[in-house]
Amino acid sequence: MVGVGVMIRRGPLILLGKRLSGPGAGCYGWAGGHLEFGEIPEACAVREVAEETGLAITQEMLVPLCVSNTTAYGSHYIDIEFRCEILDGQPRVMEPEKLESWDWYPLDALPAPMFEAAAMALKAMARGDWWTTSD
Repeated sequence: MVGVGVMIRRGPLILLGKRLSGPGAGCYGWAGGHLEFGEIPEACAVREVAEETGLAITQEMLVPLCVSNTTAYGSHYIDIEFRCEILDGQPRVMEPEKLESWDWYPLDALPAPMFEAAAMALKAMARGDWWTTSD
């Protein structure tokens, strides 16, 4: 399957939510989900951010972060990750059955455990790379 995720940044902070259910329950990650049939990744990113956080972003705000070959939680995904800078707006938990909370964290003090796709994207970003794969 194909997953799409968005690291939303506000200055030195990134937005992370604690997952309550599904793959990676108990982990922290950013907004994202499955690419729908016929959907382009950028449209998926905009849709998932709105569905999960209530924040409105546009495709033009998205910057490619990396592509990951992720095998975790008993599944195999190609994950397309973007980053996006926002200046205002308050995230809301739009899917309370799936997510406990949204909070802002500095990159040097992230909570644990991280959702695998987000963790891989952060490692790729630190290396200045566009591709990463599960160990």
